[in-house]
Amino acid sequence: MAHARARECRIPRRGGRWSIRQRVLVVVPTYNERENVAPLVRDLLAQGEGIDVWVADDGSPDGTAEAVREAMTRYPGRVDLLLRPEKAGRGAAVITAFKKGLADPRAYDVLVEMDADFSHRPEDLPKLLGELGRCDMVVGSRYVEGGGTSEWGIWRPALSWLANRYVAVVAGIPIRDTTSGFRAYRRAVLEETEFDRIKIRGYVVHGEMAYQAWIHGFQLGEVPIHFKNRAREASKLSAEEIYMALVNFALLRFRYGLRPRKRRVPGGEGTSHA
Repeated sequence: MAHARARECRIPRRGGRWSIRQRVLVVVPTYNERENVAPLVRDLLAQGEGIDVWVADDGSPDGTAEAVREAMTRYPGRVDLLLRPEKAGRGAAVITAFKKGLADPRAYDVLVEMDADFSHRPEDLPKLLGELGRCDMVVGSRYVEGGGTSEWGIWRPALSWLANRYVAVVAGIPIRDTTSGFRAYRRAVLEETEFDRIKIRGYVVHGEMAYQAWIHGFQLGEVPIHFKNRAREASKLSAEEIYMALVNFALLRFRYGLRPRKRRVPGGEGTSHA
């Protein structure tokens, strides 16, 4: 039942659809994505005039930064490059970009994270934004009805499914795809996120951010997406990273608390995910 409540997000806001007046920032962490970044930026900007794209690049040696600078010239004011000196992990790149985005004078209403390699489809972005009409944080999910994966082999889907089941059991986060890197946040969610308390900086930072959003009383939701595995080999998690992720998820309830707090919705009653 917890999963069903999370997906339905029954608190109506903005009529259940994306307002074109909203300012949206899409953060794309990259490492060696030169061939993908320009067409990805083009396709993302085509989804709406209120969308900007920031690429957080970890010092890619293949010239990703140069491709982003070319896109900045082509789309002035809508594309930016956050260049980091070395590869420090996806989670750290996204957190740095979110902090900068919250401080930006453009006052973004929504902040989004997604992959750079087209494993997440730009045309699915409006679907996530639309669901923010009813939820505070929306995940592009492989594990709800209508979602799925392809070109993943045999073992990776099984490991991903098991990882998400583990997170659901030990942390209780009421979404099915906690590890998905395609997600959209209302500004208020990230303003209350305690970034300095997050212990992990790799891909599994998604789980801790989702837990914080839930424990702070925000509405979590999911929309189905199809995840197509990248053609070239993806980076592998080390045994140490996997171990630390398992330990960190197991401790989330003790570090942040066991039950989400109630939030008061303007014009309505207090609500909770408990």
